[in-house]
Amino acid sequence: MSIDRPPLKAEALRAWLAAAPPQLAALRQGLRERDRLEQELSHVRRDVRRLKAMGWAVVALLGLVALPGALAVSRIFFPAEAEEIRARRFVVVDDRGTTRGRLGLLGGETSVLELADRRGASQAAIAVRPDGTATIEMLGEERTTRAALEILPDGSPRLELRGRDGAAAAIVDVARDGAAHVILVDRQGQQRSALTIGPSGAPALTLNDATGTPRLGLGVAPDSWSEMDLYDRVGALRLGLSVSPQGEPLIGFDDDVGRRRMLIGLLLDGKPMLGFFDQRGVARLSMTFRATGTPRLIAVGRHRQIIWEAP
Repeated sequence: MSIDRPPLKAEALRAWLAAAPPQLAALRQGLRERDRLEQELSHVRRDVRRLKAMGWAVVALLGLVALPGALAVSRIFFPAEAEEIRARRFVVVDDRGTTRGRLGLLGGETSVLELADRRGASQAAIAVRPDGTATIEMLGEERTTRAALEILPDGSPRLELRGRDGAAAAIVDVARDGAAHVILVDRQGQQRSALTIGPSGAPALTLNDATGTPRLGLGVAPDSWSEMDLYDRVGALRLGLSVSPQGEPLIGFDDDVGRRRMLIGLLLDGKPMLGFFDQRGVARLSMTFRATGTPRLIAVGRHRQIIWEAP
C-alpha cells in the first residue's frame, strides 16, 4: 500500500536551496570553533600537569630545607633518647579537670611528687630535700601529715606516726651506729616510753611520767646483767633490782644523788648479804654468814681495810 504525498512546489525548493549555503557555512564555523576549544582545553590540561609537577617539586624542596630545622625542634622536646622526656613540671588531671598529681620542684630546690584524691586534696607526697633527706608523707582527712618516712642524709631511716593535730605520737628510727629506738609520745608532746636496742644488741625499756622524766627502766646489759630501775620524780635512781649472769639476785638502794647506800642480795652459795655504804659509795659495813652458818659482821675503814669483825 502506498501513501500519496503532495508534490513539492518549485518556489519552496528554490527557497530551501537558497538557504542551504548560509546554514552550511554556520555549521562549518561551529565545527572549527569546537576544534579550537578542544585544542585550548588540551593546552590547559598540559599546563595543569606541568603546574602539579612543579608544585610537588617545590614541596619536596621545602621539605629538604625544613627537615634540619624540624629535627632541631624535635630534639628540644624529644631528646635523642626515645624513652626520655624532659620537663620542669608535670600536672595530671582527671576527666573533670581536677588535679590528681603534680611532679616538679618546690622552691627550685626540693623535688616533690604529690598525689591527690578526687577532690584535689593532697593525700601523699614524696620529696627529696636539698640536704639529701628523702621523705614520704601520707595525709589524713584534716590534710595534716599522719605518717612520715624519712631517710636522713647519713642513711638512717626514721618513721613517724602522728595524731590528728600533726604532732608525732610514735617514732621509730635506726641510728647510724645500728641502735634502734621506738618512742611513744603523749598528746602534750612528752616522751612517755622508749624501747631501744643498743649497738651491742642490749635491749632496754624506759617509762616516763607526764613531765617526760624517767621513772622506770628495764634492761639487759651487754654482760647479761638483767636490771629493773626505779627513779624518783626528778629522775634520780633510787631502787635497783638486778640478777647477775651467775644468778645472784640483788636489790640496791640509792640516795637522792644516785649514790649506792645499801645492798641486799644472795651470794652464789645461797648466803644472804646486807651491805651499807658511805656518802662516797664505799662499803663500810656488811653482814653475812660464814660457811659454818655463823653470822658475820664486818666493818671496813675508809681505805677499804677491815677495822672490825665479829665474831
